[in-house]
Amino acid sequence: MPIGKTTTHDQVREYYGRVLGSSDDLKTNACCCATEAPPKYVLDVMGLIADEIVERFYGCGSPIPPALEGATVLDLGCGTGRDVFVISKLVGETGRVIGVDMTPEQLAVAERYREEQARRFGFAESNVELACGYIEDLASLGIADESIDVVVSNCVINLSPFKDLVFSEIYRVLKPGGELYFSDVFSDRRIPVALRDDPVLRGECLGGALYLEDFRRMMARHGWESYAFTAVDDIHVGDFALETKLGFIGFTSRTVRAIKASGLEDGEEDFGQSATYTGAIPEVPRYFDFDVETRFVKGKPRAISGNTARMLEQSRYGAAFEITRPGRHRGRFDAARAQEALEIRTGAKKVDLALLERACERCGIIPFDERVGEPTLLGAHAAPSTMQVNVCYACNLACRHCYLECGPSRAERMGRSIMEDCLEAFRTGGFSVLDITGGSPEYNPDFEWFLREGAKLGSTIVRTNGTLLCEPEYEHLMEAFAETRSRVVISLPFYNGDGADAQRGRGVFAKAVASIRRLNELGYGSDETLPLDIVYNVAGPFLPPPQELVEEAYKHVLAQEQGIEFDSLLAFNNYALGRFAADLMEAGMLDEYLRLLADNFNALAVTRMMCLDQVNVDVDGRLYDCECNHVLGLPLIIDGRDATIADITEKPLASRTVRTNPVCYSCAAGSGSSCGGSLV
Repeated sequence: MPIGKTTTHDQVREYYGRVLGSSDDLKTNACCCATEAPPKYVLDVMGLIADEIVERFYGCGSPIPPALEGATVLDLGCGTGRDVFVISKLVGETGRVIGVDMTPEQLAVAERYREEQARRFGFAESNVELACGYIEDLASLGIADESIDVVVSNCVINLSPFKDLVFSEIYRVLKPGGELYFSDVFSDRRIPVALRDDPVLRGECLGGALYLEDFRRMMARHGWESYAFTAVDDIHVGDFALETKLGFIGFTSRTVRAIKASGLEDGEEDFGQSATYTGAIPEVPRYFDFDVETRFVKGKPRAISGNTARMLEQSRYGAAFEITRPGRHRGRFDAARAQEALEIRTGAKKVDLALLERACERCGIIPFDERVGEPTLLGAHAAPSTMQVNVCYACNLACRHCYLECGPSRAERMGRSIMEDCLEAFRTGGFSVLDITGGSPEYNPDFEWFLREGAKLGSTIVRTNGTLLCEPEYEHLMEAFAETRSRVVISLPFYNGDGADAQRGRGVFAKAVASIRRLNELGYGSDETLPLDIVYNVAGPFLPPPQELVEEAYKHVLAQEQGIEFDSLLAFNNYALGRFAADLMEAGMLDEYLRLLADNFNALAVTRMMCLDQVNVDVDGRLYDCECNHVLGLPLIIDGRDATIADITEKPLASRTVRTNPVCYSCAAGSGSSCGGSLV
């Protein structure tokens, strides 16, 4: 049937008012192409809608969001009113629905059923208003500024020749925090003019399809710097003649969610925020789908961009979410990375061996043992000199660089019987150095006993953050250090209060300095038999400056400003484990840091790595090449099982090859790193 009309509005009115009798008359599936069924809360109402209304429905999605109770909703291009009446039931008697369409034949169907649908819903009177008019000119219909909670539309905006006006009007009538939720047809390139003017293609919702990038620009012009797609379906034209006309143009049906929110940026940025859905929206008690990629499961935190946080907070959905405050900017938002970082930070996931190996593979970093090349270089000494013993994970601080994640909440500690086995194995294995570490090793009630017994067998090292030694309960231990001629290693992240406290908390620097001052009084730092060393950890994802330069700066500033002295400074590389790894993940810099370490691989440092001349004993007595291997679950193996200290109390540890992993690159990067500082 020829369509002899001259304007786009007239063409569309003719096509939908007279050419089409029902959705079966459509030549393509563009106007009824959703592959997923409407949500249950919509389907539950659909059975109450009159058959004639449904049969003459044309649409490409299910643009009916949840949480509509009491809302004022505007349906643009409502047709026979299927969506209008579904929404009528969902908003309830206290809500209001306005349906706008320019096709009298379609509106006549809706009007015939308006009162009947109210009765079907059990309403005293209809809450539906129907208006014949243009969606580009809502003002002429008396729709006031900021009077609408939600605007919906189902495959209609593409039919308008004045889309810019449509979005301008929608933004005008929406309340702050209001939502535009519509389904429509989009194209992957601009539609040629000849095709846009084709009456059949326009009537089939293809000629007026919105090119995605032009749509993005149009939305931004009218205030929507950010929006989301809640559904995306491919459109298959199916009609041979139309396919021939369209050629390589691709079409999709999409449902768009756009919140009228202030403070939106033109890109998704990461501020370390997360949102937890409380399940408070009755229609969706178990989960809420914000977009095609973001499902909020009740009670489970989900990482979100700054824009998503603002949209949720300012919309009617905000009451159903617990949203964290924005932190420091972390760069461009990457949903998968941010979610993984969140799960690691909350303890739901660990930076484990598998994660690090995947990251290395992603970065093109070959396994450490392959990089070393010569297997004999990874053979541990037949008679290692150092036994490093971790006596507890409890610590009065929770340092950001701590790969063991020690802190006040950790309760693990080594029992006396394991300590006794350590001393026996020390004798049997011919060790010369007992390196006691933690946590804060002072927290172990048997620490002083272990220190004094160890000092009878060889040299002893005590690793401490120094701050606990200021407490009356522990200050006497400094005299025990001096009496046992123990080497004391104090961690001090910077040489002034601002830098140190920024990393560890207020007052940390002053307490550490007070302990060092007391140790100086006991002879540490001046008596060569009482060595005092300070540890420097870098604060971020980089390698430390040359150790001797940092030592020079520390010695000068601490002597001038604090009047304290020490023997050596030990500069450590950070390990991509524990809290530091979590920080890397949050900053989106795990890959960059791993590449930095691999790019600065130093073959000379490999020959001096601490694992070659030590054995690490964990709080439960299991043996490792180093503490990092404990974190990664890589113990020494004897007879096919995890080795323990009890295995070497009567005979020395057999020759072994150290177990390597991606973290080994930290020990071999730049000047190298060990518990004794730089290696080269």
